[in-house]
Amino acid sequence: MAPDADWPQALRELVGRAFGQCTDAHRGAVSAELKRLIFQAVQDGSLHTRDWTRVRLASLGETRKRSAPDTPTRARRYREDPTRREMRQRRFEAEQAAFEREQQADGASVAVPGAVAGPDPNVVDWDAYTVVGTSTKLEKPYLRLTSAPDPKTVRPLATLRRTLALLTEKWASERNYDYMCDQLKSVRQDLTVQRIANEFTVRVYEMHARLALDMGDLGEYNQCQSQLRVLYAYDLPGSRLEFLAYRILYLLHTRQQRDVHTLMAELGDEAKADVAVRHALDVRAAMRCGNYHRFFELYAHAPNRNACLMRHFVDRERVQALSILARSCRPACALAFLVSELGWSSEEEARAFLAKHGVACYVGAAWDTKRAEAPLAAALASYRHVDLQGPR
Repeated sequence: MAPDADWPQALRELVGRAFGQCTDAHRGAVSAELKRLIFQAVQDGSLHTRDWTRVRLASLGETRKRSAPDTPTRARRYREDPTRREMRQRRFEAEQAAFEREQQADGASVAVPGAVAGPDPNVVDWDAYTVVGTSTKLEKPYLRLTSAPDPKTVRPLATLRRTLALLTEKWASERNYDYMCDQLKSVRQDLTVQRIANEFTVRVYEMHARLALDMGDLGEYNQCQSQLRVLYAYDLPGSRLEFLAYRILYLLHTRQQRDVHTLMAELGDEAKADVAVRHALDVRAAMRCGNYHRFFELYAHAPNRNACLMRHFVDRERVQALSILARSCRPACALAFLVSELGWSSEEEARAFLAKHGVACYVGAAWDTKRAEAPLAAALASYRHVDLQGPR
């Protein structure tokens, strides 16, 4: 972030005017919007060329163009709905807080001079340690920072682009996930300490998240998707809807129903029309009404990497379905019916699953539902704990 002294006069006047007009209740939203605008200007090189006198802040209810003010009806609706404004403010502040926590954890944070009363002497001022890398080394192991980064060990953006191209080639030929994970975390760290947040940053996090999904590494995926949510909030180009669908499915896996409801209430028409998001919402609907036939159809025909996330809770749903069948289909259920309804590819695969969960009870060629009911209760109990990391 450029220091205050390096800002053009018009920008300094914008900041002063913004904080002079805002109330305490909206100070956080104004600060967040200013950070985003200045951060983007530093990244795209427009800090000293942009006409800051024409910038209007949405957090202050200002229009973006002087010549096209809001109609009275629209302006009145915006000012007479404090609940909507409060919800919007809280949502943006929550996103900003998540961004700042992650940046601080990686050894960097973004700050706007004048947005707070003064620096906290108990908090490290990472802005003082922002560097511009000079390293030309393409491969570098990830090491957590314990002190200010050395510019000689940090790779600039041009080098990082060559690194990503090399990693893409290596993954295609070697498929070594441990190596890729280590190298991509190192790339992410170099981006963070240099305050680089652009379309390349999004590409790095998206690539790492997809690899993590392919390999069942939910822990690393979750770190990437948390940062991607922040980057998308800055309107940086990327696969926003693809990862929105993943987020819905991840919340279904972790049984965070309240967060799912909140997310659904915020979905716009574009998101609802997207194939991957629509698929994730259909999965939720099938789970809520216990339509397991539909659930496993969706699992078999999932777009993008939706099935990679569903894979983490599909066994849980199978056990739940078996529990329902054990109570409703007495005294036995044809094994062929189980295969067709619960998404197995063969009777052998179904038998292996039943044996794994201690419910391989048969009457001839049929599944003995009466004998399986009691052990199914124990199998269900084993899924009460949600694995947030995933098998590796």
